[in-house]
Amino acid sequence: MAKFDQIISHRFRGFAERESSLDGLKAALDFGVRQIEFDIRLTACGTPLVTHDEAARDKNGRWHKVCDIYARDLTSLGGDFAHMPMAESVFAAIAAHDNRACRILVDMKDAGFEEMLYALCAAYGLLNRAVWVSWLPEVLFALHDIDPGAHSCLSHWCQSPGVATRSIHKVFNAHLGHIERPVRRHVHGERSGWFVNGPLRGELRQIIDWVCVPANQINAALVDDYHLDGTRVSAFSYVTAAAIEQAETRFGHDAFFSDSRAPFESYR
Repeated sequence: MAKFDQIISHRFRGFAERESSLDGLKAALDFGVRQIEFDIRLTACGTPLVTHDEAARDKNGRWHKVCDIYARDLTSLGGDFAHMPMAESVFAAIAAHDNRACRILVDMKDAGFEEMLYALCAAYGLLNRAVWVSWLPEVLFALHDIDPGAHSCLSHWCQSPGVATRSIHKVFNAHLGHIERPVRRHVHGERSGWFVNGPLRGELRQIIDWVCVPANQINAALVDDYHLDGTRVSAFSYVTAAAIEQAETRFGHDAFFSDSRAPFESYR
């Protein structure tokens, strides 16, 4: 049977009207959630914001990429931008909260800014609670170079992404499970990820602690392979305790991203 502390609050969904909000974060922490995940993207001026998508609508319904806007314009842009918390505000809220058992999974959507975000996390005394998550191997290699002891997680597709996914993502393909150190170091405003046909192999496998894969792609053989060397397996996303229980029974993975408050209430 799955346990309460295996469930990860995915973008604080279900804890407030808006995902990735300070209200949602505080409500999840107040509830006693033991693992939370949030995404970071950077503006044109290098300010890290907590938001998942690479683009959002302003107050007039116009789309702008986060990487093209400046932090000083968030209020005047309005719309979705008016509700995006800065990463520093999120780190500060976590550090100030008395739920100090909560692990934080920081999903970095841009690469090349690792030293800044690592320093920001350190400034709030949260490094010992952080798992650095990314679909970008550039991020995970860079963080390992900064701190070989840092905990990290590669998100990847373990089945070939379909047409809908490929229409909005740049999909890279691993060769026989290997993702080599990328030549590029800077990625800003991209939506991309890697298809690994089966379990990851090689250097990247050796430096990560976790993987995260889509719930509709996971299988028991994949989990068993990752468990051979202690790599933890998480999957996204679930909205009911019943779905989590079914996955736990069939696959035995280690953590479950939840897009709802309901599973937390069921296991509390």
